[in-house]
Amino acid sequence: MTSESDRILQQADQLLRRVSPAARDLARRQRQRRQQRMMRRLRTAVIWGAVIMAAIIGVSMVLSALNLAWIVGGLIICAIIAFFILVAPGEEETTAEKLMESELPALPAKTESWLASQRLALPAPAARQLDGIATRLEELRPQLENLDPREPAAVEVRRLVGVELPELVEGYKRVPEHLRRDDGRGRSPEKQLVEGLGIVEEEIGRMTRQLASGDLDALATQGKYLELKYRGDEEVSG
Repeated sequence: MTSESDRILQQADQLLRRVSPAARDLARRQRQRRQQRMMRRLRTAVIWGAVIMAAIIGVSMVLSALNLAWIVGGLIICAIIAFFILVAPGEEETTAEKLMESELPALPAKTESWLASQRLALPAPAARQLDGIATRLEELRPQLENLDPREPAAVEVRRLVGVELPELVEGYKRVPEHLRRDDGRGRSPEKQLVEGLGIVEEEIGRMTRQLASGDLDALATQGKYLELKYRGDEEVSG
């Protein structure tokens, strides 16, 4: 009966993910990243092919031996190299341990990918929080582009996203399955996980707003400076 309930909940989770706007956005971002990785590989294959063909043509012209065989051989070599580039293993799978080693600007995307890989191990009620965290991470990403990793705000972001969030998820996964809804002491690890993920989502949103407020203040200051400089000059000359 329990396994049947789990199956129904899993199907419901998958249905919610399909209709949830946040889940659709997450799927779209993951699809775009896969396409970008494939395009990088194609560009690499094209560059290598061009280099090899140029080298073959150059050598054959020096040796005065350019003929169809050289061209066909070069094309075969290019095809082999392109094949190995395209089928080579992708990026190494992100683990909880490696999140802390990520560059700060790449941390949101890597954490989002890691959370996606953990989704099946987490309860269906956590789906909404996972989608919310993915959305907040995407909003946070531009704020980290130019943030100095030594800044206190950067350290706080890294600790929450790279340490505390993975610890929360891994802690839940270590709980035996038959105790995840009730640990025998009147507490529900599943509920604690959902509440914890909700807090993480709120904190990421707060950090994003806090980092953005600095940019907004700088923009307002720059606008005031320009207004005083140029409009003030106009009033004086008038």
